[in-house]
Amino acid sequence: MQLKYGMNPNQDYAEVIAPEKSFEVLNGRPSVINVLDALNSWQLVKEAKECLGKKVSTSFKHVTPSGVGAGSNLSEKEKQAYLVKIEPTELASAYIKARGVDRLASFGDFIALSDEVDVETAKIIKSEVSDGVIAPSYNPEALDMLKQKKKGGYVIFQIDPNYIPPETESRELFGITIKQKRNDLKITKDLLNNVVTKTNNLSETIIDDLLLGMITLKYTQSNSICTVYNGQVIGIGSGQQSRILCSGLALNKANVWQQKQQLDYSFLNEFTGMKRTETDQVIEQQREKEFGDKVMLNKLDGVCLISDGFFPQKDNIELAHKYGIKFIASPMGSIRDQEIIDTADKYGITFINTGVRLFHH
Repeated sequence: MQLKYGMNPNQDYAEVIAPEKSFEVLNGRPSVINVLDALNSWQLVKEAKECLGKKVSTSFKHVTPSGVGAGSNLSEKEKQAYLVKIEPTELASAYIKARGVDRLASFGDFIALSDEVDVETAKIIKSEVSDGVIAPSYNPEALDMLKQKKKGGYVIFQIDPNYIPPETESRELFGITIKQKRNDLKITKDLLNNVVTKTNNLSETIIDDLLLGMITLKYTQSNSICTVYNGQVIGIGSGQQSRILCSGLALNKANVWQQKQQLDYSFLNEFTGMKRTETDQVIEQQREKEFGDKVMLNKLDGVCLISDGFFPQKDNIELAHKYGIKFIASPMGSIRDQEIIDTADKYGITFINTGVRLFHH
């Protein structure tokens, strides 16, 4: 498969070698970043659907998710916050939630969908600024609709949902080949059995959210931390050298999401004829005007925080408490593990030692 260009336009030679019919381009001329986004995001939604039994979507930018959503009925408040004027299908609602987490970050995203793309989902995608999509199949009308995006240049990948890659994978860097066993770790409820705190308030909903968070981090650039609420990854902090920076990013993004859920969107009546991206900017300005840095995430009951590696300091737990987090899942292995457990106990946080690191690069 010949590509448009490599990682950057000056890298004018690029191609993908894939088993026949496992992965194909239905439209557009993809770049290397498009392929990386597509293959990482597809693994996320495929695994999340298998684990949760729900249709799942993610919005990817530069090989990391901006948001992840599991399909559900949207509340009236969610419809208002996401400017939804239709009753979406389960798949469409999954993408609406994934895109709605951080619309500014999702500008020009790459979309992954766990199931066949229906017409309603295609209509939602067509209205957004997006670079491409990957799915196992497409309704013919939906495919025709998507082919019209970007003046016919919208990248559309189709992947065989039954394709299983080899156990060993390799990459070449600076002329040197690195081989390793593929990370085929199965994320299951068994990884959530080791509650190390006195508090243990796990419900089925919380368990599902923790699983969704772990699967998300499995395909997020490390170091990474995410926050999850009600089947939606609402804040992701990734690619940082310091874990407290990851925590701060994930919690702040989740807090901004919650602030936007609380806005009275009648103020948009003053604005007419704006493009969707212009509307996003106006909403962000209104949020900043009304709420600024006010912590509002702590008004929600049941927000989870998940980490891809152990916490080296209790400052992460202190920060999580400030934002109202009551559930944390993370591997342990720090010399300060007991101090971290004691801090979680102090704030009534349920802390699960998953026992597995989820680094991804």
